[in-house]
Amino acid sequence: MARYAPWSSRPQIAGAKRFIYAESQYFASRSIAEAIIARLQEDNPPEIVIVHPSHADGWLEQQAMDHTRAELVRAIQEADAKGRFTIWSPLTGATPIYVHAKIMVVDDEVLRIGSANLNNRSMGFDTECDIAAEPLDEAGRQAIRRLRQTS
Repeated sequence: MARYAPWSSRPQIAGAKRFIYAESQYFASRSIAEAIIARLQEDNPPEIVIVHPSHADGWLEQQAMDHTRAELVRAIQEADAKGRFTIWSPLTGATPIYVHAKIMVVDDEVLRIGSANLNNRSMGFDTECDIAAEPLDEAGRQAIRRLRQTS
């Protein structure tokens, strides 16, 4: 097991070989967006998939988070010449599903679950608790893969 600071340390983004899958209630961190942009500008970047709610909950959160997310996504998409970045908001029929999860899977070799969102508050002001697991055998990697495929 490796020790990581909340999402802000970015080692998982920098170390991904094939893909990064993340679910987060908020996507509003410039440092995370910059780390993603840096990866997307490489010759062979990983696929990066983010799942989050279509809009933040509450008027104030919508004003702060939705605008920031839109700007960051626009900057990432401009840097994504190879089409390796996607961001999704799940639905049940036409009804949006409010994503509250905080999970990251990298190459089915790192599983991270906790309370940190992909926003500045989680990375600098709030006390967050994440755990990262890096299995040493194929059985552990298969367990991570099953979790990712059923998320």
